[in-house]
Amino acid sequence: MRNVLSGLQVHVPVLSAASNALCRNQSQAFLDSLQVFDMWALKMFDSSAKFPSGVLNGNINQYGDFNQCLEVTTELNPLLYPHLEDYHVTGKYCLTLLDLEVGTTSRPSRVLKELDDLVHAHRPIVSTLDDPGHRIARFSTVNWGFCVPAACSADDLTAFLSESLQNYLKDTDVTFKVKVDPDLCYIKDFKQVSTGTKVTIILFVSLLGVTAFGTWVKTGQKTPEEAKTLRLIKAFSLKKNLQKLLNTESVRNDVPCLHGIRALNALALIIFHKSVALYFNPYINRAEMAQTFARSWSVIGRTSILYTDSFIFISGFLASHGLFRELRRDKKINVWGNFLSRYLRFTPSLAAVILFCTYIMDHLGSGPQWNLVVKRHSDICQTNMWRNFLFIHNYFGFEEMCLTHTHQLAVDMQLYLVAPFFVYLLWSRRWLGLGSLILLGAYSTHLRYTVAYNRKLSTVVYFGTTVSQLYETGNFSYTLPAHRATVYLIGVAARFVIRETKPSLSLSKVQLLIGWSVAVAVGALAMCGPHHMSSPSYEYSPQEAALYNALSPILWGAFLGWITFADSIGHAGIIGRILSWKGFTIFSRICYAVYLTQFPVFFYNVGTRRSADYYSPHLLFEFGEVVAIILLSVILTLLVDLPFQEVKTILWNRD
Repeated sequence: MRNVLSGLQVHVPVLSAASNALCRNQSQAFLDSLQVFDMWALKMFDSSAKFPSGVLNGNINQYGDFNQCLEVTTELNPLLYPHLEDYHVTGKYCLTLLDLEVGTTSRPSRVLKELDDLVHAHRPIVSTLDDPGHRIARFSTVNWGFCVPAACSADDLTAFLSESLQNYLKDTDVTFKVKVDPDLCYIKDFKQVSTGTKVTIILFVSLLGVTAFGTWVKTGQKTPEEAKTLRLIKAFSLKKNLQKLLNTESVRNDVPCLHGIRALNALALIIFHKSVALYFNPYINRAEMAQTFARSWSVIGRTSILYTDSFIFISGFLASHGLFRELRRDKKINVWGNFLSRYLRFTPSLAAVILFCTYIMDHLGSGPQWNLVVKRHSDICQTNMWRNFLFIHNYFGFEEMCLTHTHQLAVDMQLYLVAPFFVYLLWSRRWLGLGSLILLGAYSTHLRYTVAYNRKLSTVVYFGTTVSQLYETGNFSYTLPAHRATVYLIGVAARFVIRETKPSLSLSKVQLLIGWSVAVAVGALAMCGPHHMSSPSYEYSPQEAALYNALSPILWGAFLGWITFADSIGHAGIIGRILSWKGFTIFSRICYAVYLTQFPVFFYNVGTRRSADYYSPHLLFEFGEVVAIILLSVILTLLVDLPFQEVKTILWNRD
């Protein structure tokens, strides 16, 4: 047994290259104690990851035992180690990152290349150590857990692993890079409660207090000033807001089919975003997972930009809906008032989630990837959340964006700023307004094509895409309002067409058949056209990617525009009846909260995961996780979203 253990020194940094003398000495003490079976040393050894079975099925990411490592503690005998500066040894867990590649300087064997492909689960997403790992998983990078004495630094472990791997691989065609991020090294300690955390807790407790008081307080005969104050307090009534949430009665100026469009696209985004989160996790059958996502049907997730396009279309439609109503009533548009109203509509729930993720969430868990997917977002938000509150965070790149999934709010807000101009033109000078919409839509399409082609971007998450390409696509196209404007303007135009034609238009059955056939065809083309990009054999084409980026918003916008138009004239058939289902009305009210809460839930589960699991397709829509998202969304809607909507209405004295 001792001979076996003596050959496993690779698990601790004991080499002379380590700059930290205490690390070298405590590591040597660990090896000495391991030879005599001291329990603390056995636990430290046991906590480091070992080579597993199933590597050729992608089971290469090994975490070891996170909890056991952090519990390791001992006091060394001063008589045995008189030269040590510190006799107290505790465990430090480090999740190391390793890039392995088959070399290009020689001609590696076919078997070696096949092994490389299987070990890396076919590389559906190609990553490097230098890629940011907090938003998109470094899928092809190996994650390996080590338990070392806490005196050892990340640099000590990096130096040791680099030297050890160099010795093991020097006569092979395999090249490597190794990195130990200090943020992914953990010791057992108690996180300090910052001032920001204390203030956030006070704010949330105060919100609960106002909610309780608003639910309890009774109305009565009051002066106008007292009545307004009472209404503001009652806006937080849990009972009142629950009734409002569950109300399925039609309201004035509502567009019922939009509830279904919003709800279905929100559910589709949950599934796609969950697939993004799955790539962070270690799976015993990770290669099998990649093969599942390599099938043609996965295109419905790879073209997920269409689901966000749906929300942009709805935003444009509803913006013009409200602005046309205001013009009909007042003959003018209160641009500043509308913008401030929209700001107050978005900000309370956004602020609540940002404060929670920044100051509270980091105290609620731990795990090998916790600092990567939870603390890293918290750190970024502490520095950059002001950009979110100004709705300009989409211009600063995904890498340093607070809560990256909220970029859509900034795009929406910025597009809303230009909506009054186009709606006013449509109202006052119809043809000039339509011409302006077409001109700007064409310019937006031109931007999408040229930028995607020149920068080699792709809004389709094709098999074999790189993390760097995904980030560049987000930074240079996906998050920019000038690139997303086309489908927004189609929403504006759709509402204008309905306004102009609804009272008198009557379509024949042939016309309706043609309309529905064309709409379904262009919608299917937008969603399923790039199905071949799901294949591992697909080779990226800048021309093809640029064409899709340019044309897909037009095709999808036309599809949605026809649905809303057909529904408005009573010819949406079974599709209209499904989309107008009363249940979607309720879910539609929590969609904003669902959008905000899903990634914190996903990343919490990624951060707390401590071992490899077996992948199964049902994990894309895991019941407990979906229930948690919906429950948190209902809470956020009842405590923040609906109350502040009512406050806004009271202060503005308008519907």
